[in-house]
Order: sequence, then structure tokens, then C-alpha cells
Amino acid sequence: MKRISMLLKLFSVFALIICISATYAQCDEGNIYGMRGQKTGIAIVKADSNGHHVVPTAAMTLPTFKGGNRAMCRYINKTKKYPINLKNQKISGTTTVQAKVLADSTLTDVEVISSSGYDEFDQEAIRVVKSFPKMIPSTQSCEPQDMIVHIPVTFIYEEEIEADKKKEELAKLEKEILKPITLYFENDRPDPRTTQETTNTEYMGLYNKYMAAKNTYVTNAGKNLAGTKRTEAENAVSTFFTDSIQTGYDRLVKFTNYLVDALQDGKQIEFTISGFASPLSNSSYNKHLSARRIESVLNYMKQAQGGVIAPYINGQKAGLTIHKIPEGQVNHSFSSNSTSETVYGLQAAKDRRIVINRISVK
Repeated sequence: MKRISMLLKLFSVFALIICISATYAQCDEGNIYGMRGQKTGIAIVKADSNGHHVVPTAAMTLPTFKGGNRAMCRYINKTKKYPINLKNQKISGTTTVQAKVLADSTLTDVEVISSSGYDEFDQEAIRVVKSFPKMIPSTQSCEPQDMIVHIPVTFIYEEEIEADKKKEELAKLEKEILKPITLYFENDRPDPRTTQETTNTEYMGLYNKYMAAKNTYVTNAGKNLAGTKRTEAENAVSTFFTDSIQTGYDRLVKFTNYLVDALQDGKQIEFTISGFASPLSNSSYNKHLSARRIESVLNYMKQAQGGVIAPYINGQKAGLTIHKIPEGQVNHSFSSNSTSETVYGLQAAKDRRIVINRISVK
């Protein structure tokens, strides 16, 4: 019996540890446009549903916005609309809203308890808090309970103007980033002479090896030519490395970094990634090769910034839809079987590619 009693005590202590809550601090995380200084956060008033003071214990957890305090700040800053009248007058202010987070996760009794002094600010703050998704309720000994929270919503004119500028910059940036991206490959890469449709190779490694082989491709492109034609062939391939292969990779890096930020901000993104091969092999082989090329680019994305995008690509997190289309070989033929044309030539280099397009962000 003593042993059972001791186990029960240990279990009770463990349950208390599980329920220990963290203290909330006022948010200073910056909004979705990278700004800092937005003093929007959640202030917990330890009170029961009747407003009576509650002494916190180790077994009490506090109401939580799904995703944490930073997610709540991001939600407020994305949702609130600065009243035009007050914006034109360059007026700032803070409204503190009180709400009751019920045990069933819903918010009720939303009201202003500290006015900004401007009805437009107060009404907008109430609207924003009322629009909150369900929150994680407070618990006492792991049992959900009602609790009152105070949520300050701040309107700062200078930051609103800065946010407007950031929005314009973001719109311009998106317009450029969301254009189709074309990436190029060495002959029969990745994983040559296989019929697999998947690969563990990632595109950055393939790109670096391709760029390192530039002189080989330039020299061999004009190998069977003479005079002006040889020079023209070599210059065309050299320019292609700089203007197309390198530029495509640089755009992939920017696009991938954009994906990280956009997905973490809750945006829904959809794009198509198509793979192509030169007509050097048969159609079936080229479809498998095109599929591997697509996978190598997705492998690069999965590894970027510590693997942030991987759960979205793997389907573990929602928000990213990718349509993979391994087209296979392009519809043309070479004028000769010389490797200077079929492997090192400019047209062959253009054939070996994947294209990211039809990019949609919501």
C-alpha cells in the first residue's frame, strides 16, 4: 500500500509539472512586414468568470493563442485596419480589450476596459479581438476553466506608414519573385544511367558541379567548328552559363527564402514544377530523368534554412501545393550525333531544365 501511495504522489507531482504555465510578456516581435516595436500582447488577469482575483498555483496554466504570443501578435497586426480618419490626422493610441476565454476555447464578453480616447480605435480593437480563432483555455489541475484576459491593441502612426511602405516593397518583390523560374542541368544528371524517379541529390550540389565544368562545356561546344563559328559557339555557351544557369539558381534561392517567410505567415502557395530532357535518350528514360530533376530541386528546398519547408513539401503541414509534371524530352532532333552538339551545345543545354511556374499566393 505504501508503494502504491508513493506512486500516486509521484504521478500527482508529474501532473503538476505538465500543467505549469509560462508567464506572458507584452509582444515586441514586429509585424509581418519585419517591423519592430509593435506593443501588442496579452496580459493575463488572474480572475475567475466572476472577475474575482485568483491566486495562481503551479497547477494552473494560462489561456494561450494557438501558436503562442508571437502568433497572436502576427494575427492582430495582419487583421487590424488603421482608421483612415485618425491616420490622416497622424494620431496614435492604444486600446486595452478585456475578454473571457471560456473552458470550451471560445471568447465572450469582449469589451474595452482602457480606452485610447478615440472611438474608432476602440471599435477596431473590439472587432479584431472578436475575430480571434478559438484559444487554448486556462486549466486548473489540468481541467479547463474560464479566465479573463486583457489584450492591448496598439495603433502607431509612424509604424503604420512604415508598414505601408513595406507592403509596397513586398508587392514589387513578389511580382519579381513569382515570375517563372528555369533551372538547368548537366547531361544525364542527377544519378546518370538509372531509371529511378526519385533521388537524394539536391540541386545546389548539381549547380555547383555544373558551374565548375563551365570551361569544359565552352571548349567542347566549338570543338568541331572553325573560325568565327567556333568563337560564336563558345561565346554563346559561356553567356548561357552566366545569364541563364547562374541567374536561374539565384532566383531559386530568393524564391525559396520567400517560401519560408510566406508559409510561416500562413499564406497558401501553389505552383507547378515541370521537368524536361534533351532528345538524346528514349522517351521513357527521359521521363524518369525529368522526374529526378524535379526531385533534386525539391530536395534543395527541403534543406533550406534548416528544413523549414520540408514538412510542407512532405504534406505534414498544410499551405503548400506542388504539381509535378515530368514532361520528358523536348520535341526536336539534333543535326548530328556529335557530343559537341548533343551534350555540350547550346540547344542541348537549354533542353536540360526544370521550370517552376503558375505560382499562386493567397
